[in-house]
Amino acid sequence: MRSRTFLAFGFLLLAAVCTACLQAQPAAPDPRHVDATQFGALVQLGPNWLFAPGDNPAWASPTFDDSAWKTISAEEQLTQYGYRNLSYAWYRIHVHLRPGTRNLAVGVAGVNGSYEVYANGARVGANGQMRNRFRAGHNILLAFPVPDSAITPAGDLVLAIRCAVNTLSSNGSGASRPLASDSIFLISQESAPLLASYVVAHQAGPALLLCGFALVVALVSFALFLALRTQFEYLAISIYLFAASAVLAALVRVYFKSSLPVYALMWVGLCLENFALIEVVRLVLHLPRKRWLLMLQVISSLAFFVPLLNSLGIGSPALQIVGFYLPVLTVKVLLPLLLLRGWFQGNRDAGVLLPAILIGSLADYWKFVCDLISWTHFTSLYPLVVFSISIGSYDVDFYRIGDCIFYIALLLFLVLRTLAIARDRARVAAELEAARTVQQVLIPEDIPTIPGFVLHSVYKPAGQVGGDFFQIVAVKGGGVLAVIGDVSGKGMPAAMTVSLLVGTVRTLAHYTQSPGEILAAMNQRMLARSSGGFTTCLVLRADADGKLTIANAGHIAPYLSGKELPLENGLPLGIAADSTYPESAFRLVPGEQLTLLTDGVVEARDKAGALFGFERAAAISGKSADQIAKTAELFGQDDDITALTLARTA
Repeated sequence: MRSRTFLAFGFLLLAAVCTACLQAQPAAPDPRHVDATQFGALVQLGPNWLFAPGDNPAWASPTFDDSAWKTISAEEQLTQYGYRNLSYAWYRIHVHLRPGTRNLAVGVAGVNGSYEVYANGARVGANGQMRNRFRAGHNILLAFPVPDSAITPAGDLVLAIRCAVNTLSSNGSGASRPLASDSIFLISQESAPLLASYVVAHQAGPALLLCGFALVVALVSFALFLALRTQFEYLAISIYLFAASAVLAALVRVYFKSSLPVYALMWVGLCLENFALIEVVRLVLHLPRKRWLLMLQVISSLAFFVPLLNSLGIGSPALQIVGFYLPVLTVKVLLPLLLLRGWFQGNRDAGVLLPAILIGSLADYWKFVCDLISWTHFTSLYPLVVFSISIGSYDVDFYRIGDCIFYIALLLFLVLRTLAIARDRARVAAELEAARTVQQVLIPEDIPTIPGFVLHSVYKPAGQVGGDFFQIVAVKGGGVLAVIGDVSGKGMPAAMTVSLLVGTVRTLAHYTQSPGEILAAMNQRMLARSSGGFTTCLVLRADADGKLTIANAGHIAPYLSGKELPLENGLPLGIAADSTYPESAFRLVPGEQLTLLTDGVVEARDKAGALFGFERAAAISGKSADQIAKTAELFGQDDDITALTLARTA
């Protein structure tokens, strides 16, 4: 907003660099006779002006008789003089310059609304649109050169300012003060670029630096999202910051000169900012996308188009309050409360964002109070409103300070969240490596040679560590004991369960070769040692004469000569303590092959989502273990695949 200090600093700077500069002359109290004959580098005009409501092109003429015009002070609100709901207004002032004055410029800063500047009837400059509804002002200094021919030989100059008033401006109904006391001044054309550069640095500089900071953090957040595609809060943060940088860039442009496309871009960016900010909080708090929250996002974001209508002179202060402030301020109450609740529930990220959200919320409520004071014309309270603070020679807007703190908090959030993700991934990688090491020890690499039988096995985990397991143990009398199973879960917990079960099998094999007894013992061990989960398992004993004894705990039945064996099934291991596992007897004749599979074969899925199924599994069950596993893998592996074949020789 307009600063009362930047001109003072500009004066001091100009006094130091302009060699032929005299001290600035104070404006005379009578706007019909302002003495600027001692004009040096700068003459401040005002605060007293001749004023007339309405619009008449003849009022720009230096010969126009303005003796009936009222003298008003730019330090007072127009409502103090009874003027309300104006569309156009004119200001005039009579200046007496030193004869022969040349290279003169009119400096303008902080006019609320569009305007045109006339010097002795010649239009020397303008800002904004005069005839359409868009009537926004600017804060930056503009210098309009005055043609030497426009100044009379005697040095008489009549300045006329034609204002197109924004009736819904933040200064109240009818833009109750289009000009401020320091809005218009005379300056030499040589000094104008220096003063303009100074003002740009001190007015637009902080916003421009903040725009660059927001853009850098946005690029960091987007790069992190590309590296961590599951962290959608990173994407939401980058969208928020890209929109914020666009808003700040548009604001810098508005500092120089207002235009409807730039002004519209600024409010579209604010709309996107609001939507993305709510999405950031939702993702950080892991909230589901409920209908009421989505409606709040949409309504509060669309509310940012109400100020755009305001800039076009459409609506009223009531529309501004109900259509803009009500939904936006509701969000600014809800977000801190949600973050506070999340922080109390142990969400550390919510605690990082909470202070920044609170500062931004307080800034919005302060802006609402300021506008409310203007709309209700409690002008006595207006000097109490603090819009900015001084940092050295810079005036920094209160909202920009809040934005800077919020961007720092977002950067801190990105750093802390990324470090936490890196630690979690390192821990998971260590667990996977340990589980893979355990699994490599437990899954037999070499199949033992057992006379009278030919055995082959293939194991293809879906991830680095799977839940399938199998064991082949030679028994007395020339037989073989085969165990195959599938543990629920993955990673280290599954690997530890596998180690428990395999250890049980190896121990029991020294004492019993009864498949039913082995499954019962494995069930009791799981119930005693595991914390939840279950395991499907099948145990078979093949004697040297081809007799098969099989007990099943919820596992896929084996295939013999392309047909599924009819088995009596028990419950999977780890579900019930009183589970029993009946044994089924079959015979394997020389030349026949018995095939044992895990559900990774039948549950393989193609790209269309179709299952491999039991029929296809039965059709390929007579092939080798390698062919079975490869067929299922090419179809579309979705889980661990284990295939074990046992054939009896002559």
